[in-house]
Amino acid sequence: MPLLKLLHFAALLCWCGALLYLPALIAAGTRRSDSLFYRDHAHLTRMVFTLVATPAALLAIGSGTALFLRDAIFEGWLIVKLTTVAGMVLCHAWCGVLILRVERAPEQNIDLRCGLIGVAAMLLIAATLWLVLAKPFS
Repeated sequence: MPLLKLLHFAALLCWCGALLYLPALIAAGTRRSDSLFYRDHAHLTRMVFTLVATPAALLAIGSGTALFLRDAIFEGWLIVKLTTVAGMVLCHAWCGVLILRVERAPEQNIDLRCGLIGVAAMLLIAATLWLVLAKPFS
């Protein structure tokens, strides 16, 4: 089953990278008033969200669940880690909501919200990584 763990790591790399990139990409879409730029940028943002971030998230969560069930781990650190992953899922969903808002009203200023998502995603990713490597509550 090392291939399952490899799939999990690869999906996590893609998902975490997209979670860190999406807030900046969303915020950049509100900076220009050129309609051609906006249409192309909105299309790119939606494609990154739907074709990269979401499938990677589903693969990471699915393969992580399979690893959890295969190894039958029931320790405290895993519960805390799953909580941080739930926070990452909320950041992912929040990015989706912001994409929809920017598509409806591209002139609105959402820089602060994008910054908050980026910082929250970064802290949750770091906490998840620390929990997996340190296993502090075992």
